[in-house]
Amino acid sequence: MINEVSKWIEETVSQYIPHARKCSELAPDLRGCYSEEFLDNSYFVVTENIPKPQVLSQDLNLRNFITMDVDGITYKNLYFVKPQAVNDIALHVHELVHVYQWSILGVQGFLERYITEVTINGYQGAPLEQMAYEIEQMFRISTNSFDILSIVKQRI
Repeated sequence: MINEVSKWIEETVSQYIPHARKCSELAPDLRGCYSEEFLDNSYFVVTENIPKPQVLSQDLNLRNFITMDVDGITYKNLYFVKPQAVNDIALHVHELVHVYQWSILGVQGFLERYITEVTINGYQGAPLEQMAYEIEQMFRISTNSFDILSIVKQRI
């Protein structure tokens, strides 16, 4: 299953990346929490239809995750966000946490860990997801910048 999902992700990223927006356009709103280089190599697409790998819906433990209505989802260095959420900078922070998790763990490592965590703990209890939500919340309440990449690297 991991190989099928990995292949689907590669195809999806290749299909959408030419039309994606660079996250560097968000830099002024991100209060210096991410490096310029990281934002230059991270992308997002605004779309009503968030793409998800249907092969995962065959697994009963993952079916709820695949059918869940979300405002954003990340694959490697590209994430998708719904139009109604595009101006929610904290959501971008959340998805950029996932971009960095993907870069640290690699495609295979991220998929294996994420799928295992969601299967065992559910979406809300998955540690990679909890990390993204905690950092998103820190961003929402903080008025100062903080180095998100360092936090993620420490917690991985």
